[in-house]
Amino acid sequence: AVQQVINRHDILRTAFIWQGLSVPAQVVWRQAPLSVTELTLDPADGPVYEQLIQRFDPRQHRLDLGRAPLLRVVIAQETDGRWIVLQLQHHLIGDHTAMEVMNRDVQAYLAGQGESLPIPVPFRNLVAQARLGMSQAEHTRFFTDMLAEVDQPTLPFGLTEVHRDGSQVAESRRMLA
Repeated sequence: AVQQVINRHDILRTAFIWQGLSVPAQVVWRQAPLSVTELTLDPADGPVYEQLIQRFDPRQHRLDLGRAPLLRVVIAQETDGRWIVLQLQHHLIGDHTAMEVMNRDVQAYLAGQGESLPIPVPFRNLVAQARLGMSQAEHTRFFTDMLAEVDQPTLPFGLTEVHRDGSQVAESRRMLA
């Protein structure tokens, strides 16, 4: 199902190249097979989930920007037989909203309803809008007008650590049925 979603959305098949180019470029691959890595971890080294989190800590582990998709899956089995799935995704290809769309699409494919999904908006439309839409001066004027009355920082959820290593950010876990 995840591969079908990658096939469906061109942003999930996008790589970023810059070597030998005067300016970086985004390239959409026709095919971008999802990498699924199965690991066998030693339970003596601690819970599988914690081992995966430590091994694939984004402060140490990097995704190759030149290889689409900028999404990987790592799986490992707990001693009780449960499988732990760790999804690694680069922020360049998605935000919270993109994750919601991706999860919706995966669920639709798993339920056999992939054909009922709305036609995806091509990523090139967003790129064209960003590059050819408004001038820098128009963007500046828009945000200056929108934020004119903001005179102090707004900190959603009290998150003040935005320029450090992220070690103080809490995690959220949800058991999937």
